[in-house]
Amino acid sequence: MKHAMRLMICLATLLSACYAPSFLSQHTAAPEEEALNEPVEEPAEAKSSALPGTIPLSEFHDFGDPNFRALIHKMRTLEAHSAPAGSVLRIVQFGDSHTASDTITSSLRQLLQQRLGDAGIGWVAPMKAPGQSHRLVRYEANGWELNTSRSANEDWQKTFPLGGYIATPVSEKATLSVIPQAENAGLWNIRLSLRQWRTPLILTDADEKRQVIEAVRPFGIWRDIELDAPLRLPFTITALSPGDADLGGIWLEKHESAGVTVSPIGQNGVTLKNWEYWSMPHQWTQQLADSQADMVILAYGTNEAIRSDLDLSDMKRVLRESVRTVREALPESVITIVGAPDALLAKESIDCGERLFPMLNEVKSAQLGIAAETKALFWDWQAAMGGPCHMDDWLAEGLAKEDRVHFSPAGYRKSAEIFYSDLMTLIERTSP
Repeated sequence: MKHAMRLMICLATLLSACYAPSFLSQHTAAPEEEALNEPVEEPAEAKSSALPGTIPLSEFHDFGDPNFRALIHKMRTLEAHSAPAGSVLRIVQFGDSHTASDTITSSLRQLLQQRLGDAGIGWVAPMKAPGQSHRLVRYEANGWELNTSRSANEDWQKTFPLGGYIATPVSEKATLSVIPQAENAGLWNIRLSLRQWRTPLILTDADEKRQVIEAVRPFGIWRDIELDAPLRLPFTITALSPGDADLGGIWLEKHESAGVTVSPIGQNGVTLKNWEYWSMPHQWTQQLADSQADMVILAYGTNEAIRSDLDLSDMKRVLRESVRTVREALPESVITIVGAPDALLAKESIDCGERLFPMLNEVKSAQLGIAAETKALFWDWQAAMGGPCHMDDWLAEGLAKEDRVHFSPAGYRKSAEIFYSDLMTLIERTSP
């Protein structure tokens, strides 16, 4: 055990030393004053940061993921336009507030869809969550109430579906509409996470086409239900009776379109341990399997790192079990663990170590070690920012919020561009 710990520490030190903190000067973005959860203009395609004749740096590391080459093959097939209609590369990112705003994932979505094709929206929450957003959809709800696993109590434990959101009708003929932010006249495949008792739900699309979703036995079990026929957006769900159905996440893909979807499944203020409030083990993990994700990104760590009383051994246990859960549900999926980004306490000090979040180094080292242990990919977000205490530089460039924890819209876009560039560099370096 001591030898294994020394190995992980050496590995973390080696990776930190081998990559120069040069990304801040290489990747530039204009400062912006927009609020974190307001819609923002999507980024132009990222340009290579390498100088002519040099090998680009990359903070993406492959510790032997058994599915990485299959993912590369699928990406190259899509890029060559030789994939069959309906061939979709699905990326699902689980995370905290960095994920919940969809700012970093929306930028990654656009970059990948520009290169590999647009297969649609992916997963969205059942209705608007306070303080969060999705760049591609908006909601209109009348008579529906939202609960999240972040505020779970003893009555709600282990009842949430994948994602940790439950929308419940609280009045008769309650309506909930999902509306795309941009017009799209095409057909969409729609899959709903539902838990019903006895009363059917009515779904009506933009063409007034209605589908009745009947409750089936056994009642009160979460299921992913794919609608019988593709529909046009927007659509409205009508609940005839209050409290007789729950709606979880919604999956939206363009009908018979080849390309990529990127799904942000996040909540503000949570840690990876929040998964324990989801309906383990047989319901939400089946929903995870139904996602058919080709890559699952685990982007946690900030809320773990701020806790000086963090039980590091329990944090490692949760991360290991989460990787195992994904491997079992999606045996052909690539897993990427994202290291916690740089984050600084507000107190003034010239000593970087005194300003870092109390457990940031330990959390990041644990994430790196478990990525190596479980043969996953690892992206070092902090190193990509330039290294420890470079959050001040990002703030000075208008790329971070004053709390030195969250990023501005431009900062999230820049992070997505570096992630994308680093991933493409790793792919180019990987032999067929």
